[in-house]
Amino acid sequence: MEVTEINLEVNKGFLNDYVNGHKISEHFFDYTYTDDQKYKSRVDHILTRTYQRIALADYFSSVHESLPYAKEANVQIEKLRQPESVVVVGGQQAGLLTGPLYTVYKAMSIISLAKQQEEELGIPVVPIFWIAGEDHDLDEIRYVYIEKQASWKKHMYNDTPSVASASCIQINKKEMDKWLNGVFASFPETAHTNSIIAKTTDLLQKSETITDFFKQMMNWFFGKEGLLLLDAHDPAIRKLEQNYFQLLIENIEDVQFAQQEGARAFSDAGYGDPIVTDKENGHLFLEVEGERRRLDFQDHHFMIRGTDLTFTKQELVELLKAFPNRFSNNVVTRPLMQEWLLPVLSFVSGPGELLYWATLKKVFQHFNVLVPPVVPRAQLTFVPVSVKKWLDENEYDILPFIQGKTTELQESWLQDVTQFPVQEVINRVRTQITDDHLPLRQLAQEMDPTLAELSKKNLAILKNQIDFMERKMNFFVRQSHEHTLSKFHETGRWLAPFNRPQERIIHPILLMNVIGEDGLQRLLSKEMSLNDTHKIVYL
Repeated sequence: MEVTEINLEVNKGFLNDYVNGHKISEHFFDYTYTDDQKYKSRVDHILTRTYQRIALADYFSSVHESLPYAKEANVQIEKLRQPESVVVVGGQQAGLLTGPLYTVYKAMSIISLAKQQEEELGIPVVPIFWIAGEDHDLDEIRYVYIEKQASWKKHMYNDTPSVASASCIQINKKEMDKWLNGVFASFPETAHTNSIIAKTTDLLQKSETITDFFKQMMNWFFGKEGLLLLDAHDPAIRKLEQNYFQLLIENIEDVQFAQQEGARAFSDAGYGDPIVTDKENGHLFLEVEGERRRLDFQDHHFMIRGTDLTFTKQELVELLKAFPNRFSNNVVTRPLMQEWLLPVLSFVSGPGELLYWATLKKVFQHFNVLVPPVVPRAQLTFVPVSVKKWLDENEYDILPFIQGKTTELQESWLQDVTQFPVQEVINRVRTQITDDHLPLRQLAQEMDPTLAELSKKNLAILKNQIDFMERKMNFFVRQSHEHTLSKFHETGRWLAPFNRPQERIIHPILLMNVIGEDGLQRLLSKEMSLNDTHKIVYL
């Protein structure tokens, strides 16, 4: 397994400015990405604060005692109990089969950074994956792409309510088993297929909710590394967060103002609008009759979207004390909740997350806490053996394929190798027919309006016949080069499906079917630098 780095030339704008230490990007964070002393400074700040370490450690013990690799998890849990320990954290929604590859790449980055900084700082650094189990945008998590007729198609699991949190959704085992069989049926059979089917089916049977299934999958991939899994919608976590939710409720006007100010400053600096939200957004959710509903705040009252329910601050605090598990954060207050709950050395972000974190400094400042160092996760593209062989044989540069330019490369190649001047002749004939037909249309116009309309239809029929011949000729040309065109298509399908990053379309079980469980474990445990360069992994 060979890994190289490449500059995709697409990570411009804020990400580029941030990782290269451009001055303007420094305004949006409390630590400079290029500062070699940022982690030491961060530790000094963490040691001035207090955390619920024992309660957190007990929570992780209860989660991991029922999962495989409990021994490895316990090593990290005992570190967390130590007063000088810190954590590296990052997270994602509870996608089926973990969702796209970027989810496991984020976990891989968390583990890698934690190991690196534990060695550098000489203190315990614990890797934690924050599962956004409260997320109710199920359209983002209830499908994977499968290969069908040499293309990628969405494969949906449909047995889910519309606005319930993922951690509350009971899995319909019969429907999920049917869904899994559809995934497996799309796989080309390899030496690894049967064992993958058996393992995944077993993990499903051990799961009650969508978040349970996600935890089982993540533990399968990262349990040996001791990655700790935190379900943000677990009632035990909500109880630990109760006082922090109360702070958010009592300071809601300041949170709203600070969020709007931070978003405006980021936009004024020319970086766009990563979070566009209403001024009345309360940046919290409340579960009402099993559905997760947004809280707004206006005219001294909280209001629940989609209902006629309203609360004063005090009434909402009383509800919080009675039912903390009914409350959850949105993207604005979740980073702050992580900061209160965990001794965060660093947050590992995706490219989009980095942008909205950059709008939150004023929110953090209001509560007298610092935005932790934010580190972009590793971005990868894996290259199957057959694709690498074809690229090498034809001396193609991999960069334009990863950039989604396969169709342009293919058409350019086809134009170069085609010996028949189809387009040239077709264009000439089409122009000539239009010119030669003009006297006929003019005469028809002089004779009768009906004939004039008929002459126009006559020209259209002639053009349609030319179009028909154009399609047939182009089909003949493409059929003559079918083998090479299929190689272009295969390369594009793997390296930039739908002209999008591979890691956003392909899921890890599909990759495991190609390289096996051991191969995937080797990839996910590989040390990689965390920066804005793209990693190419040759399988």
